[in-house]
This record gives sequence, C-alpha cells and structure tokens, in this order.
Amino acid sequence: MYPLPAVLVNCPAPAVPELRAALAENSVAVAAEYPSTDDLLAAPPLRTEARQLFIVRVGSLNEADQVGRVDAAFPGSPVLALVEGDYDATALFRVSRSGAAQLIPLPFTRADFGSALDRLLIQFGMQKTPCRVIAVGGVAEGCGATTAALNLAAEVPALSGVPCVLAELTRGLGRLAGLLNLNPQFTTADVFGGTGPNLVTVQSALTRVDDRLSALVGPYRSLATVQPKPGAVPQLVRLLRQTAGFVVLDVPATFDAEYFEVVGAADRLVLVARQDVPCVQAAKLLVEGLRERGLPDPVLLLNAFDPSRELFSLARTRERLGLRDVYPVHPDPAGARAAANVGKPMRELNSASPAVRDLHRVAVELLRDAGVPVHEARPTVWNWVRGKFGLGGV
Repeated sequence: MYPLPAVLVNCPAPAVPELRAALAENSVAVAAEYPSTDDLLAAPPLRTEARQLFIVRVGSLNEADQVGRVDAAFPGSPVLALVEGDYDATALFRVSRSGAAQLIPLPFTRADFGSALDRLLIQFGMQKTPCRVIAVGGVAEGCGATTAALNLAAEVPALSGVPCVLAELTRGLGRLAGLLNLNPQFTTADVFGGTGPNLVTVQSALTRVDDRLSALVGPYRSLATVQPKPGAVPQLVRLLRQTAGFVVLDVPATFDAEYFEVVGAADRLVLVARQDVPCVQAAKLLVEGLRERGLPDPVLLLNAFDPSRELFSLARTRERLGLRDVYPVHPDPAGARAAANVGKPMRELNSASPAVRDLHRVAVELLRDAGVPVHEARPTVWNWVRGKFGLGGV
C-alpha cells in the first residue's frame, strides 16, 4: 500500500486518461479531486498535519506557479507535476523550483510513473506498508456489528494516521450509506457485476468519508440481492489490501464456507455479541469452528455491556469461551442515534461517549498488535469539556 493518499489538481480524466489506472496499479488511493488550484485552496481545509501526495497537471508555463501555491499551502507534502507540452530546460527548472518534487511528462509510461512514485518515498523518508485487514461480524444478527465496524474504522486513522477503508459485504440492503449520509454512484453490486472485481472498479467505488477514511458501501437504492460469482468476495478482499493501510470489513453473519474464507483472509477477526445465552452459544460454536480450520482466536466485543449481569461478565465469558481478548462496549444508544442522524462516526460528536471510549481502547490494542505506532492526542481542557457535555464541533 502506498502510504500517501493522492489529491488530484487540474487532472480531468480526458486530459490524463491513464492517471487513475496508474494510481490503482501502484496502490495509491485517491482522497480528493479539484478542478484547479483555486478550487483546492477554497475548499474546506484538508488536515495539514496529515501528508498527502498532490498531483498537479501543468498545462502551460503560465500554470507553473500553481505548483508553488500548492507546495506553500501544504508544507511537508510532496507535489508531483504532470507536465504537458514541450518545455525547454529553463522552463522545467522553473516548475521544479516552484516546489515539484518529481516531474513527469505527458503522456507518461506506467514504468516512468511508478519510478517517480518510488523516488518520492525515498525523498520524503517513507516506505510502502503492508495492509492490515480486520473483519468485524456479529455472532448473530442484531448484535451491532455494523456500528462497531464503522466506529472502529473511524478510530484507526485518528490514532495512526494510516488511511483506512471500511467495506460492507452484505448481500442485501446495506446500512453504511445511511449511517454515513453517503450517496455514492457505485456500490458492491457494481463491483461484483460484469466479470467481477478488479482494482479500477474497486477504486472507483470507494467514497470519501474524510481525508483518511473511505467506504465501499453495500446496495442502498435497491432491495435486489447481490449475487457475487464464486471466489469474487475473497478476490475483493485481496484488492482492498491495495487501497489503504488498513481495511475494516463489515462481514454478514452467514457462517458458510465463503464466510470462513473471508475471515481467514483477514489479519484479525472481531466478533460482536450480546450478553445472553443464544449469543454466547453462537460465539462458542464460532470459536470452535475457527479453531477447527486452524484460524486464530478472535477478539470478542460484548456490546451494550451491563456489568450487573454477572453470568456474562468479562471473566466468565473469557473462561467459558477460552478467549483472551474479550472487551466491553458500554451502551450509548442516544449517541449512536445522534451520530446516525447526522451521518458521522460517534467520536466526532462525543469523544467521551462510553461506547467511543471502549472502541478507542479496542482500536489501540488492534493497532499495537499489528505493530502500527499509535499517536494519541494529549487531552486538553476544551476537549474534555466538549466530550463531557457532547458539544461536538471544534
């Protein structure tokens, strides 16, 4: 996975027809696109502390100064200039001095483009990183797995700075589009259509949630059931590994052969359960099924956790299932409803929510287990007040 998401400036598809395919080939996620530098600088600000790769098309020598404007606005982020037309050495030096770390003539070859991307990583002291995939699923329907997956996915980039993709693998009507107030043109139904998933269609179907989180949503405009071809879902998981540093899968509770193939392809499985007999029995069967297939033990979340239910305490659940990693997620139904109503992760409305605090802790453990450095923000008085009283905003 390329460690920097790309921001495209003045790069319409007709002018640079090979660009998006070349980015997909090099596992570069596209975070945003802007028609011009003016549009970029007039838009709501990107997170300046998080580096991006800015790709700016220079259509004439008069546009060379646009590279400098981007470089000045986002210090520390590399700028790659796509140079169109014939330039003499003096003109090329001017583009370079404006702040372009790499120059690529148009039209370019895929090999030249890939070499420029690799050189940028050396120039900026970075390297490609392997993607980690976390599968999240309920031990039964209605356990809150989709909400848990969404809010875990929001915690990952906030804690690590690593771009994350949240993918919804349901065969029926999806929920993510509604929960995040998204209206994407493409869904998993389109990705699984035709000849099946490929990297270009997957990249095209990703919808930006924020500058570090993207989503691939299930069908939301039709009640028709998605019917992937055999092997298509595991192939999608393999392709998603090329789109971000972390992928969180919202896995439906089918428990068929494909389910175990998908969770087996993930680096970790997070199961979500309620504190009741049917869920504990289902969790026990699932854990046994995973062990029979030689798969690692999952992380278990007890959702809507009630500490007064001693028969389903953390200690008893660990003992009953033989699991080490069992975590509580305390209830916050009002916070979950409020977040869904505005289409945002819960952490953006109330970072002091008990559910958010619990999922934050789980995300920290998952990141550390994967060897990813965690950067937790130091608490401030204002953040404490904002979280304590649910003020939201900044």
